[in-house]
Amino acid sequence: MQKLLIIGSGGLAREIACWLQERYQIVGFSTLDADEHARFEMPGSAFPDEVTPAAAGTDLAVMAIGSPKLKAKLHARLRTAGFSFPAVVHPSAVVSPRARLADGVVVCPQSHVSPNVQLGELAFVNFCVGIGHEADVGAYVQINPGAQIGGGARIGRCTLIGSGAIVLDGIKVGDDAVVGSGAVTFARVTPNATVFGNPATRMRAFEA
Repeated sequence: MQKLLIIGSGGLAREIACWLQERYQIVGFSTLDADEHARFEMPGSAFPDEVTPAAAGTDLAVMAIGSPKLKAKLHARLRTAGFSFPAVVHPSAVVSPRARLADGVVVCPQSHVSPNVQLGELAFVNFCVGIGHEADVGAYVQINPGAQIGGGARIGRCTLIGSGAIVLDGIKVGDDAVVGSGAVTFARVTPNATVFGNPATRMRAFEA
């Protein structure tokens, strides 16, 4: 059984650990909060944020951080340190053999990835997500539980798609955007925009 380090120790990391430990020996979690690791009795050891493959005893890692921008930042540093990020897919997920999954992609239980979908580096497809044919999902995108991405949609780099959100067929969502939970996007979402509601409306007050 291959050894694996999980990056992060929050709720997302604990969720993914539940099913990854069936396939990998989890050596521990890279975390800023060692107390969290102990409090939740997580497997393996708590490693510092500046962990190296030599210290972890493996060069394989999975990113379990919900913030797309933080994922991108950590990925650059950890890759330089020597870690590699395999794509991992839960056995209950349906992933077309014609879909293309980049390094570090995570596809969680009960999700469906259709033919000719492209998932960029470290894209995270959470529980019960559907992604339609020919959709293109950029690097570091976080798709939260129950979201549905229509066929031919384009999701930009470092975008967050909230739980239960719907991106309709052919819609383009720009880089660094946020589509709030339950939002239904009928039109293009511009880069860095935050949208909520049905139909999705830009909410500038929530933008950084």
